[in-house]
Amino acid sequence: MKKFMDKWKIFRQKNIIVSLVVVVAGLICLSISNDYVQSIGSILLISGIYSIIESYYLKKSMIDVVIEKVKLDNSINETGLLEVGANLGDIHYQDYFKSANANIDILHVYARTWTNTNYDFIKEVVVHKKCKLRVVLLNPDSPFIPALEKHYEYSVGDLAKYINEVTQQWKSLAKIVEEKHKFYTDKAYRRAHRISYKTKEYGSVELYYHNGQPANSLYRIDDNLITVSTKTSKDRSVHIPYMIYKKNNNATSMYDMYLSEMDKVIEEAKKVNLLGENEEQV
Repeated sequence: MKKFMDKWKIFRQKNIIVSLVVVVAGLICLSISNDYVQSIGSILLISGIYSIIESYYLKKSMIDVVIEKVKLDNSINETGLLEVGANLGDIHYQDYFKSANANIDILHVYARTWTNTNYDFIKEVVVHKKCKLRVVLLNPDSPFIPALEKHYEYSVGDLAKYINEVTQQWKSLAKIVEEKHKFYTDKAYRRAHRISYKTKEYGSVELYYHNGQPANSLYRIDDNLITVSTKTSKDRSVHIPYMIYKKNNNATSMYDMYLSEMDKVIEEAKKVNLLGENEEQV
């Protein structure tokens, strides 16, 4: 901001100098006894005076703009806002997942297409790093199911079926993680199974069913949090508002606010047994 103001001051000073030169040239032309030259002098004089006046008001306007920009910058810094957009195709989830290390939290209704697109990238992280994955889906038995099916013109039972399909994907990942856990903690299992892993590290998978309908889809990947607005219309489109926040230490951090909301939803939700009745989850 300081560099910008310095450059603007230099520009303004040069503008005033040029304007003064034009005024002087205009006065000189007016002193010459020639109608044509005097006409040019009048134009130069008026132009020079106008430029000086404009430069003064330009300074005031620029100061107002700078003040507004400083306020906006401070607000952005305090909330941790990184990006605002209106096209979901601009969110590079795969890049976030590739750099994830410790935490991935997902909250949405079911997002079958989204899960299919990003599953392999999430799997790579959770199987090979100490990354905790928490997923929250709408409960297939939620009272919201019939209303949502009617709203989106699904057949009766379709939405619950889609949620169960996504659930099976997360169960599959949980079993892969459990197999790696057994391989490194159970000698008998390790002797009986010849498996090659890239790392000895592995994470965990937790799935929750929540009865309420999420107002937004939330995706937390370590220190970044993505919030995607939920459409109220039946229209299916990638043109949906989204915001990306970065974790910071400010009291007005939106990252902390949304993460707290997600934690509360998980507290209210039902934890799904991903490994079956006779197995304990990692």
